[in-house]
Amino acid sequence: MKILGDKIRYYRKLRGISQSELAEGICTQATVSLIEKKDKIPSMEILVRLCERLGITMNLVIVNDDSQIYSIISEIKTLFYHADYKAIAEKLNKLSNVNVNNKQEIKLIHFFNGLVEYEVNHNYDKAIFDFNRAMNVDLTNIDMYDILIDIYTAKSYVNKKSNDEAQVYYDQTKSLINSSVEKINDENYHDSILIYANMSELSLNLGDNDQALKFAKSGIFIAKKEQSLFKLDVMFYILAQAKILVDETPDKALVQAYVISDINDNPKLHERVLVELKQKNLSLFQ
Repeated sequence: MKILGDKIRYYRKLRGISQSELAEGICTQATVSLIEKKDKIPSMEILVRLCERLGITMNLVIVNDDSQIYSIISEIKTLFYHADYKAIAEKLNKLSNVNVNNKQEIKLIHFFNGLVEYEVNHNYDKAIFDFNRAMNVDLTNIDMYDILIDIYTAKSYVNKKSNDEAQVYYDQTKSLINSSVEKINDENYHDSILIYANMSELSLNLGDNDQALKFAKSGIFIAKKEQSLFKLDVMFYILAQAKILVDETPDKALVQAYVISDINDNPKLHERVLVELKQKNLSLFQ
């Protein structure tokens, strides 16, 4: 069970009473302060009486562990789409002392722990350890996160300059994608685009330029179908790089990456593409 201290504070202020007035005859003012600021769980008797004084039911200020876990993981998934990895780390800390029994949630927690190690701490050995823990969770059905786990394991090995190991996971992921392509295209489009965007980048890093083109185009197709700009700038940039490597003209893809990276507020990519466009002396900058 978890108490929502901010809810206690909200209803106390709504009633126009101080912490001392709420605590009078029930507990100390310090106890109320700990509840509101630290989510400190008091005895059931104190909690019942505080709720009675506030004129609310307990279900407004407490959640059970299962509800808390589901809520936090849902928030983490949204943060993943926004690439806010530090915020993901903060959310994961809230689960560090929670007993998790659902296997799917255990798998996701291991994956997101690995993601934080990869994106924030750049500890690729620890990332691989966490991704392997996620892989070892015994689940019957394969979902989009199983594919992402393999992708990020391969990317971790690439960053360790261990391309042979990366190739193993890359090949495994290609097989998973080929066998699940209809499911991928019918899933939450954010997950589908994340798979194609990451696989196109991974393909480039491993020298599989034709596959990089294919994955980038697949991701771009889904984004356009959904009328979404999600990762579209990144995929157009990867498409341009792959086109260069297979002796195709990248100019249109670069311009698209430049424009969309500005809309998506992606300044690093925007500046990188700007440099490349200027080097090509395109009329856009003459």
